[in-house]
Amino acid sequence: MKRLIQIKIFLISLVVITSCASEDKSPSNLMPSDSKVASKKQSSNAISQSMPSIMVFPSDAMLLRMGFLEEVENQGMTSYQRNYQQAFIKDPDIKFTIAVIQEQFAKAGFPLEDMEQQLKKITNDNALDEMTGIARDIRAELLNTVRPDYIIEVDYDLQADPKSRNLNKSLTYSVRCLDAYTTKAVASVSQANAGKDMKENDVPSIIKADFADNLSDLKMQITDHYADLLANGVEITLRVATTNDSGIELDDDCGSDEISEKVNTWMKENTVNQSFKMSKNTGTEMYFTNVRIYSQDENGNKYTAYDFASDLRKAIRNGCSLNVKNRTQSLGDAFVVIEGKR
Repeated sequence: MKRLIQIKIFLISLVVITSCASEDKSPSNLMPSDSKVASKKQSSNAISQSMPSIMVFPSDAMLLRMGFLEEVENQGMTSYQRNYQQAFIKDPDIKFTIAVIQEQFAKAGFPLEDMEQQLKKITNDNALDEMTGIARDIRAELLNTVRPDYIIEVDYDLQADPKSRNLNKSLTYSVRCLDAYTTKAVASVSQANAGKDMKENDVPSIIKADFADNLSDLKMQITDHYADLLANGVEITLRVATTNDSGIELDDDCGSDEISEKVNTWMKENTVNQSFKMSKNTGTEMYFTNVRIYSQDENGNKYTAYDFASDLRKAIRNGCSLNVKNRTQSLGDAFVVIEGKR
């Protein structure tokens, strides 16, 4: 009898185990186990800590050739209006080519920021601003919203071979990686006459076949540069200026020091290894280049020129009792304006 009870208990346990196993393997069971969620989370963290994030853009040169880039003069300054959405709609090759390049970078382990999806998120804001006459730089807004580490610029030109009987096409393309903060070129790859012997030689197909062979060298250049940023700080510029009607000069006293001296001391205390170069110092403006700031704040969040300018604004405001505004617009150019006394 005892032996029979033990056999029954064993059979019941076996049924339960088998049932659980079959539930886990069932296509209808979409909920992942806790261990699988944990393993994915650890993997994601590892990638985000070791690889820089990127966003892929069509180059300005290509937008200009296709009629989607307009130069605008405003008070003697030239700015650009980029119509990315129209480019995606009217030339699907751009959209699919960017998707192909994103796919290759994703396979290499780079976290991606999808440009088209981010454009959709800010469309409503732009529409409201157009009604109120506010000019917007869509590229700067994308970079400030997403804050990628690198910009990948794509340019290409597909031409038919007149000597070919079946009018085979060949592609000349370039892929450049730019530091999102300084827009300095970090890495690049270019190819001429790619895909001329391919049966399917549309732009996305050619780049998909050809770019994969060049990605390893590009990846090495990017990761080497990113290692330098993590070790020595992100490079930005900083401009501190007073408005014409502020009644303030940068050589005015702020306690025992002049305002400009206060700014210079603050720079020494808040840059990586005191790395910065003062290229302009007048009564109304200070301009710093090669400013190295920490890539992350003390909480591990990404730290940009806007954040750096915000911290400086607070220091001037509180230390000198001045009305100070953070006018930073781009990812790598900090701009602080003194508007008067508090």
